[in-house]
Amino acid sequence: MNTMKKGLPLLAVLLAGTILCASSPERYLHVRVSNPTTHELVRINVPLSLAEKVIPAINHGQLRNGKVRICDVAADNVNLRIILDALKTAPEGEFVTVQEPGNDVRVAKEHGQLVVHVIDKEGKENVDVTIPWDVAQALTADTTENQLNVQAAIEALEKVGDVTLVTVKGHDESVRIWIDSRSSDE
Repeated sequence: MNTMKKGLPLLAVLLAGTILCASSPERYLHVRVSNPTTHELVRINVPLSLAEKVIPAINHGQLRNGKVRICDVAADNVNLRIILDALKTAPEGEFVTVQEPGNDVRVAKEHGQLVVHVIDKEGKENVDVTIPWDVAQALTADTTENQLNVQAAIEALEKVGDVTLVTVKGHDESVRIWIDSRSSDE
């Protein structure tokens, strides 16, 4: 009986931990593309756990075994892993700014995230990309120099809070890609 009394608190802690883990909300990847001019709307709401299992099963084009091959000439000359490691340890701030008559581009590290902001003045489009560092580093995990690990990035997304990853706003179309724990985009 005394052994049972001593083991009861441990059992309660283990049970509570199991309940907390089991009740943690599922994370969803949402994509919403809308065009008010044509009244077209595309909404995608995928549980990250599903995406994590499906991505390695797709072997089409440059996507193989959960990794996508970057086949750009610059990718063969740039080690993305080393650049991301250097950026992660660099202080926060604006790293690249390009201002041209038709475009503005800004690359920065803000609040522990890689931020890219592009304004296409001629096409009247704004593009914002925000990548949490854990996700950026997961993209280069267990890869060659010209690959991105999509499966590892999805696993890392499961651990980040609610975040908008990409927004594109144009004169006739908008795109938003984000992560949260809601099963719909409403």
